[in-house]
Amino acid sequence: MQQIHWQDRFKIGVEIVDQAHRKLFTIVEKITELYVEQHQSKFACVEGIKYFKAYALKHFAEEEAYMRETGYPGYLAHKRLHDRMRRETLPSLERELYATDFSTEAVQRFIGVCTGWLTGHIMIEDRAITGMASSEFPTLKPGDEMSVIRTVIVYPLQEMFGRGIRFIGKYTPEDMIRDAMYYELTYRVPQGTGLRFVLVIGEQLLLHAAGLMFGTEFYAMNDMACFAIREIAQSLIQRAAACFEQDSGAYQLERDRFLDAGEYHQMFQEHAPQYGLLFAAEQECFALCVDQLSPQGQTGPIS
Repeated sequence: MQQIHWQDRFKIGVEIVDQAHRKLFTIVEKITELYVEQHQSKFACVEGIKYFKAYALKHFAEEEAYMRETGYPGYLAHKRLHDRMRRETLPSLERELYATDFSTEAVQRFIGVCTGWLTGHIMIEDRAITGMASSEFPTLKPGDEMSVIRTVIVYPLQEMFGRGIRFIGKYTPEDMIRDAMYYELTYRVPQGTGLRFVLVIGEQLLLHAAGLMFGTEFYAMNDMACFAIREIAQSLIQRAAACFEQDSGAYQLERDRFLDAGEYHQMFQEHAPQYGLLFAAEQECFALCVDQLSPQGQTGPIS
């Protein structure tokens, strides 16, 4: 079973923050080693997860104090991400763990989600604290939508997965991507309009991304890597969603799922996506389709 390892590229240059991140990675690694690999007692897993949660909450408080002390302008948006993790994501993972009596799948989900969240949060949000990444969410302007989405997506991807990622041009569902997998995320403003994103990405590129994240080589996707990749995809696409709304937290994730090829092609049978962006990562390509959706209860994208 592959494990995530702390990597120096995760450093943001603030010692108290870097130490906490390194510790969180170590806890996740230990949970993986004891429960998933060595199949030790449930007690070891319970204690490890309790420790992770307690340390994560302590870290959030310390990081928020640092942001306040330095007058970081993105503090409120950053704190909102911490709040969502401590009030929604972690409690949801805990409920599943106890409901399944700490099944292997539930533990792998916990490890994968926490791994993906940590990696994405550090490389996208925490690096912005010290100016190593941008904390700004550019607002969409008529005729400039694709350039804004492109900028918001490409930069963090380059930071996480290498400088080889670049924007190629417009994408249509008829374009072929080898061994494609289709991941749909739907965001919605409460009682209002929504956004649908479909990530189209080849399996080999997913394996490469998982390998970079975990610091090892993957030959086939497993549940833990899948959960981690999904969490990073959500972090990236949440940034794109923020471009459609002045309040970066207005859009909430409503649903996420992998589609089969039939579902994907049926989705765009009657209309092409409003925005289709094609990217290259070395010799592989991936795409992002974006649709603005009508309010709940109505079907079809906003024209």
